[in-house]
Amino acid sequence: MKNKMKNYFHNLKNAEVFQSQKLLLTLSLKMLLVVILMFMNDNGYLSIFIPVIAIPGILFRKVRENKYYWLSLTIFASTFYLVLDLFGYVPNHKHIFAYLIIAVTIAMFLKDKNNPLLFLQNQSKIIIGLCFLFASIGKFLAPEFLNGSFFEFTNSSDPRFFGFTSLIGNVDVTLLKQNETNLNSLVNTISTTKTYLLNGTEKIHQFGLIISYWTIFIESLIAISFCLPKRFKLSKYRNIFLVVFILTTYPIATVTGFAIILTLMGFIQSLDYESKPTNYSLFYLLVFILLPLNYFPFTRLLELFY
Repeated sequence: MKNKMKNYFHNLKNAEVFQSQKLLLTLSLKMLLVVILMFMNDNGYLSIFIPVIAIPGILFRKVRENKYYWLSLTIFASTFYLVLDLFGYVPNHKHIFAYLIIAVTIAMFLKDKNNPLLFLQNQSKIIIGLCFLFASIGKFLAPEFLNGSFFEFTNSSDPRFFGFTSLIGNVDVTLLKQNETNLNSLVNTISTTKTYLLNGTEKIHQFGLIISYWTIFIESLIAISFCLPKRFKLSKYRNIFLVVFILTTYPIATVTGFAIILTLMGFIQSLDYESKPTNYSLFYLLVFILLPLNYFPFTRLLELFY
């Protein structure tokens, strides 16, 4: 069985799409364009214009490799995810969309002087490292994260966590949905005295603490290992830490937008020094493909059997 698995991975890594830097660059750009098409739809303007821009890049090589094409995507991403963030709320992971698109644009403008795939490998590593570095610092500075109350609240009021909270804490999903309704009512009121009781937290208090400290620990390891230069031994384990983070985070917190851009960057940076795929690359690629299953209502399926 073990030999069969080794042969399978060996054959997979020798697939035609992995046989040259040019083909790997094409694959990486197509993956990014799929992410853009699926997830850059935060408002009416993006929902209308992004498909018109992204689909030609997916279908046609000359469009995909045109530096001015990527410049147009940079303008859209920077405007809606960086500039407008100064005036309103933009989800954190959407900033990463913009940073990676900017990196691709720079790579395309410099491709006559530098290998664009190697440039993107380095930029993906830097973006991941800095992302987790600032995330770790922010968590250390947040008392509500250190005392576990952040995850108590989030697990009980954010619908992305309801399946896990219901399963682990044995909390009725109806109560969790009531929390969500109450929170929306609180957000949309002008009253400064309105409150509501958060259902189910008494059952998940200890688990909130465990998740908090595990998150700080694994994110700090990712930040250090990705930010350190290659000569440091710890940097060689960066993909192990990132894989552990993915396996222990996204089955619980189904934040698909962040997960998919993270696995894309993980795939790009995990290519070896000759830009050949590693076992880590195949893992990230598999997760990238399977992530839309996050939208499947697994909790409802389990309720059919238990």
